[in-house]
Amino acid sequence: MKNAVNQPHWLFQGAVILTIAGLLSKILSAIYRVPFQNIVGDTGFYIYQQVYPFLGIAIMLGTTGFPVMVSKLLSEHGEENRRIITRVSLVYITLLSLVLFLCLYIGAGTIASLMADSQLILLIQMSAFVFLFLPLTVMLRGIFQSDGLMLPTAVSQLVEQLIRVGVLLVLSFYFVRHGYSLYETGAGAVFSSIAGSAASLILLLFLWLTYRKQSAASMSGKQATLRKKDVMKSLVLYTLTICVSGLLILWMQMIDAFHLYALLRSEGLSEAAAKAAKGVYDRGQPFLQLGTVFAISIGTSLVPFLSAAMRNGEHETIRQKVRSSVKTTSVLGIGSAVGLICILAPVNTMLFRNDLGTDALQIFCISIAFTSIAITQAALLQGLGHTVYPAVVVVLSVLVKWILTIALVPLFGIHGAAWSTVCGFLTAAVLNAVYLKHKGWISLRELFPVKILLSAAFMAVVLIGYQALFSWVIPFEKRPFSVLESLTSVFIGGFAFLYSILKLEVFTDEEWRLIPLGKKILYFKQMRGNQNGR
Repeated sequence: MKNAVNQPHWLFQGAVILTIAGLLSKILSAIYRVPFQNIVGDTGFYIYQQVYPFLGIAIMLGTTGFPVMVSKLLSEHGEENRRIITRVSLVYITLLSLVLFLCLYIGAGTIASLMADSQLILLIQMSAFVFLFLPLTVMLRGIFQSDGLMLPTAVSQLVEQLIRVGVLLVLSFYFVRHGYSLYETGAGAVFSSIAGSAASLILLLFLWLTYRKQSAASMSGKQATLRKKDVMKSLVLYTLTICVSGLLILWMQMIDAFHLYALLRSEGLSEAAAKAAKGVYDRGQPFLQLGTVFAISIGTSLVPFLSAAMRNGEHETIRQKVRSSVKTTSVLGIGSAVGLICILAPVNTMLFRNDLGTDALQIFCISIAFTSIAITQAALLQGLGHTVYPAVVVVLSVLVKWILTIALVPLFGIHGAAWSTVCGFLTAAVLNAVYLKHKGWISLRELFPVKILLSAAFMAVVLIGYQALFSWVIPFEKRPFSVLESLTSVFIGGFAFLYSILKLEVFTDEEWRLIPLGKKILYFKQMRGNQNGR
């Protein structure tokens, strides 16, 4: 069956399908936190964010981690090895999932104690059950993807996210309205991930029932050329490299979950004040996710192309694509970070009903730029065959975050946590960039994007001036006025940044085609050029 698929067409069409599905899932994952926080408040938000890293790891492993690993092995080793790869992968993922389940379920008390909040035990135990859905979900997605069928994976991802978000918001609203405690409400929010995982698996099983005869027919009767230990070695190596490097944001959140609340309490904050402060700090997570989603998707979508180009020895083409991708990501990441920092006060009020923690969140949002760049660089390195280095960088970056969190939070509270996050992501971006430069894939121009920084500075000046004017004309701080100020600021800031990018000719025509809405902007630019040439 797989031989009937045109490989280049499958490669790029499949990448587009999965990129779109991943993009929509990430947008949903960022947006739902806003109404959820409005329902449960900062303390309720803190409760959910304490266990979210565990849920996030399960979601990532089940969507972009293990399925890609299984698909890669099946695609690279031929039909004669299909059966042995499938069996060994299923056993490996099942055992790993059971280990993760038992660590969370049995160790929930210890984990809650390390987080300095014993009331989290039930939520941690519930989050463990999400890992039990991984083996079958991962195998089905991996098999579908290896046969060039990306739609089942894409649809199941979207269904999982829609069910999770829908159930979370409905249960949270119901629990709060009927007087349940915030921890019980948090348990309902965790249950939504179980519901989403179950729905996704049911859908995949249904699709598999209509596909299994074709899949079985494709099983080769030839003798396998791979040994079980070879497959297991590949699985372990992939887990320790690709999967680890894909969890950078979640590892950073994990450090905050284990240390921030405990450190705030040790510095004398009351239980209620420390939980609320951690909840305010966690408002930065949807900003980070939404601010990086487009940039990350661009880098990820290029990985299949880079892998194919490496096999064909098209090094100059690769160099151009890598540089264009890094530049595009830098524009989106730096632009998003600077713009959001400038308008965060009204945006904070618009989304979360007050402007608590705005200064700390402005610091936190600096990390949007470095996160976008670092994760895209890691994806590019993986596509170029450098799988171990990005994983090492993640470990070093998380270590920097951990050390600085312990050092800075006692001195500066959530501001210290924000700075530690920025430094952690900065470490990842710098180390990845140095390696790409060392290998000759990027130049000093990409390391020091002067034109991009000038464009961001121009946007900042425009936004600061506009906000001063807005405050003078409408000197009120109520939420409706914050909504008006935020939305108009987004439009004005975006226009100023785009104008500067065009004026400084940051992008070539080819690079414009990589950016969301870039083709339309390019068309407008060419039309203006034709008019000026007359």
